[in-house]
Amino acid sequence: MKIENDKKSLLLDNLVNAGQVKRQKDPGIAKKGNEESLDRVELSTRNQEVEKLKERVKAAPAINQEKINAIKDAIKNETYNIRGELVARDIVKSNILDEIL
Repeated sequence: MKIENDKKSLLLDNLVNAGQVKRQKDPGIAKKGNEESLDRVELSTRNQEVEKLKERVKAAPAINQEKINAIKDAIKNETYNIRGELVARDIVKSNILDEIL
């Protein structure tokens, strides 16, 4: 059995066109004399803080050149100490994650 809703929409359109149904006023618009005042949206201070932080992150360099230069100098002078345990742990962790994913 097929139910058709075309008749209901036509009936509603006819009632609106005939003026038998009153349209509701938008509560967001209030008339003051000849002017209409519209609702305004104000962002919270939290959102403004997030936007400021995003701008600061974009402005910050992606590479810490001072740290890179310090490590290069330490490698050149043979004073850079690499802890083998940390390197091994990272390699194992990387391999385990690759197998899981």
